[in-house]
Amino acid sequence: MVTTVDAPGQVQYEIHGVKIYQNGKVDRSEYNLMFPTTPANPDHPSHGALSRDVIIDSGTGIWVRLYIPERALCASEGEAARLPIILYIHGGRFVLISAASASLHEYCCKIAARIGALVVSLDYRLAPEHKLPTAFEDGLSALKWLQVQGSEQQDHGLKDPWLSAHGDFGSCFIMGRSAGGTVVHQTVFGAAAGDGFDPLKIRGLISVIPAFGGIDRTSSEIEYGETDSLTVKMADDLWALALPEGADRSHPYSTFLTPETQALLKRVELPPSLVVVGAQDPLHDRQIEYVDFLRQAGNDVTLLEYPQYGHDLPYPEVIREEDVEEAYSSMRQFITKCVNRNTS
Repeated sequence: MVTTVDAPGQVQYEIHGVKIYQNGKVDRSEYNLMFPTTPANPDHPSHGALSRDVIIDSGTGIWVRLYIPERALCASEGEAARLPIILYIHGGRFVLISAASASLHEYCCKIAARIGALVVSLDYRLAPEHKLPTAFEDGLSALKWLQVQGSEQQDHGLKDPWLSAHGDFGSCFIMGRSAGGTVVHQTVFGAAAGDGFDPLKIRGLISVIPAFGGIDRTSSEIEYGETDSLTVKMADDLWALALPEGADRSHPYSTFLTPETQALLKRVELPPSLVVVGAQDPLHDRQIEYVDFLRQAGNDVTLLEYPQYGHDLPYPEVIREEDVEEAYSSMRQFITKCVNRNTS
């Protein structure tokens, strides 16, 4: 629950152990105890993948955790195939979670090993210390870092050895969950408005329960907004912490239904999208509206809906064992379709 205290110098917001004081101070110590982090391990695999941390911008301090399937490092030079690169952007409504969070670490290990991909998990700067659009800017910074990594002009002494030896820079995907799905949307639109990222080629987008907002309540917010793990009240308070001062949920950082977005869609062709939703998510109606929005603009969108899940949908690590292989299979098929589309 989020609580508000009016006394000067007292806690103004508290959510999942993160305390935000009226003087602007943020205390994450309790949250860090509740949701521990784990170090990367480049020498010993976890769930079939090795990992290592790399600072990608010394000025801002943002970094990524790289994951590579153990079998890719064990393959002989003649057997090794280039792996698709997945830039992964975590959720947490711009306020919570780290790329080092133990649960996220395990999740990315499994994606790398079971999909057969290099996963680049971004640790973007969090609100309220760094309000939006900081997370979107960090997403673009990660793409630019990958672009430099794939450039032939890059100094080999500065190239990451895993990406250099095993990454397919012509097969890059951007994947995000919840707030990370919102960052995917904003990042790819920022990239589309720029000068391109050659030799990096963005072949597809994977948005899992993307978190969009708005002023008016939707039917799914009314039906599930008090029973889901993400209540409407919690979502509203997290938007208040993440959005610029004075902004509300009609701001372009929150909603995609803006004249600017609509105008940009008419000028650019986005990569194919896989949008994964839970039918019992309070944000379900906004997510379906997003799918319709992209399709009406002529974009290729695959919708995957899980009737039994809400906003806690952890695709592709779904909870029901009988759904796990099907979920990973759907992700592999999407990646394969996107890669073949550009090589056939």
